[in-house]
Amino acid sequence: MKQHNLLDVAAFSPDLLGLPSAWLGHLPFAGWVMREVRPKIFVELGTHYGHSYFAFCQSVVEAGLSTKCYAVDTWQGDEHAGQYGDEIFAKVDTHHQAHYAGFSRLLRMTFDDAATYFADESIELLHIDGLHTYDAVRHDFDTWLPKLAPGAVIMFHDTNVRERNFGVWKLWAELQARYPNNLEFVHSHGLGVMQLNNAPDEKKLPWLQADAAEKQGLINYFAALGARQQERFELSELKQHAANLSHAVAERDNEIIRLSQHGVDLDHLVAQRDAELNELKQHTANLGADRDRQIASLTASRDVLLNSSSWRITKPWRIAGHQIKKILRLLGI
Repeated sequence: MKQHNLLDVAAFSPDLLGLPSAWLGHLPFAGWVMREVRPKIFVELGTHYGHSYFAFCQSVVEAGLSTKCYAVDTWQGDEHAGQYGDEIFAKVDTHHQAHYAGFSRLLRMTFDDAATYFADESIELLHIDGLHTYDAVRHDFDTWLPKLAPGAVIMFHDTNVRERNFGVWKLWAELQARYPNNLEFVHSHGLGVMQLNNAPDEKKLPWLQADAAEKQGLINYFAALGARQQERFELSELKQHAANLSHAVAERDNEIIRLSQHGVDLDHLVAQRDAELNELKQHTANLGADRDRQIASLTASRDVLLNSSSWRITKPWRIAGHQIKKILRLLGI
């Protein structure tokens, strides 16, 4: 175990998608174990959002390793991860292409199909994090065991989950008896780490040996780093939430200003309408006054005419005219 690697990993800051994950507490260990094993080929079975996988890949870059990395997933979900569409793969692929495409590949297929693309005894570091039922994880281990190089290191996530039909804990108990060079982290849902028994001397990892004195100290160290990583993520979420709130408050203030201006505009329109209404009332009153004056004038003229001597003198003629019109109508003329 290289002490400088342990110091370096304390400052390891994974560049991940901003999404929650049960793997957050193990990210510092991912950064460290990649430097410790220095595998030629690393394979992850079950990647989802890519938290663990991208931490491994980032460690390859920062340590200057020549490791080839492969992530295997259908990116369709399962009974434990839930079902989802292509949107998650699109996000993972975008991040992957931007940072790690030079030495890494995303294999969108089943674990069984992917196994046919790897030679026997070629994989030196394997992370199994697929469907977590006992039968599924047992099948994954048995299928990929021939692909593991002598002394390969295997990691199993969720060894400390005993609900919802999770069965990794049961397989892990069986494998611990079969492969005594192992350790288990119980934080962040548990992570079992073991090395195959056939490791050549130069590949043996002292900190995984059954009697390793530093094993518990290593477990405590990475549990503490994992807790700090979880706190860092939660702090980042709080900052993002605060930023979102600030943005929402700014939008609300802008809306208040807009509504206030709209109120001013409405007040102006109401005042303009009232002025036009008053003007219309005044115009109507003026028209009424003019009409009354005209009626009074016509009435006065009529009265003068009716009272005049000419009107009285011509009255017989007007009566005779009416009578002649009646006779002409009777005669049909």
